Amino acid sequence: MLLVRSLSHYHFGRENESFREGNPDIALTIGNFDGLHEGHRAVLGALVREARKRNLKAAVMCFEPQPKEFFRKETPARLSRFRDKFQGFRDLGIEIMFCLRFNSELASVSPGDFVFEILRNQMHVRYLVVGDDFRFGRYGLGDYAFLKRKGLEAGFETESLKSFERLDGRVSSTLVRKYLEEGRLDLARVLLGRDFVIAGKVCHGQELGRTIDFPTANINLKRRVVPVSGVYAVRAMLPDGIWRNGIANVGKRPTVDGRVPRLEVFILDYSGDLYRQEIRVAFLRKLRDERKFASLQELKKQILLDEAAARAFFENEQRK
Repeated sequence: MLLVRSLSHYHFGRENESFREGNPDIALTIGNFDGLHEGHRAVLGALVREARKRNLKAAVMCFEPQPKEFFRKETPARLSRFRDKFQGFRDLGIEIMFCLRFNSELASVSPGDFVFEILRNQMHVRYLVVGDDFRFGRYGLGDYAFLKRKGLEAGFETESLKSFERLDGRVSSTLVRKYLEEGRLDLARVLLGRDFVIAGKVCHGQELGRTIDFPTANINLKRRVVPVSGVYAVRAMLPDGIWRNGIANVGKRPTVDGRVPRLEVFILDYSGDLYRQEIRVAFLRKLRDERKFASLQELKKQILLDEAAARAFFENEQRK
């Protein structure tokens, strides 16, 4: 039922053999951690400090698919890839990640079994930190009060952390997603503590950009639903580690009858082959929504305007 990754060793445990005798005692927190925003980082930082004080391994539990995805049978926009989340945990000092496959079997586990069978017997939890609105177990019947009471019986201490606030409100992945969808990247940046980034390997496209003198690096989103859409001023980190200014379009490219969402990046004043190499694209300013043009020449005229707007943005940023 459970997949275990040790972040320090990049080790995958085999299913049903992950919780073998001799597993270390852990300090644990539970959540989806989509985007690893400032609130997540505050929780994880506090967890790591507490784990060190108690001589425990710092661990997180997350779920695939996320519970809301499972129950709603839909795929909402995610802020980060699983790979990015994994890397972020490691960078923040987390030593073990437990990823539970969320299915009907896990959804039907009673709150008591979750505490005693999973947290105590399998995961060896000795300290647990969750939000005071945390719900778990069949029908969400388990709450923080139940967890704190039963945790003492199971031999671990449970604490809650107050919601982390920015912009006069609680920081949440839902609010970050909302700001990104609305094109309010400056507000999303405050909650994330950094620019919103999409990373991926460059793949072959239709190469239509070359025909209008705007060759692009194309990233297949692999059916991933992302919270941004339209044309943006961006910075792209290339394999050489240098961030370069650019323009990006996220969408289905209606002018050429595209069907699959794709990220296309035109890097200003750059020429080179990036095929099959990974790049990171940071979204800085939304320039416009995606729309369909009557011809490639009309599209080219608009891209020239987009390029001028992007260059003006970068020049203004440089003067600050």
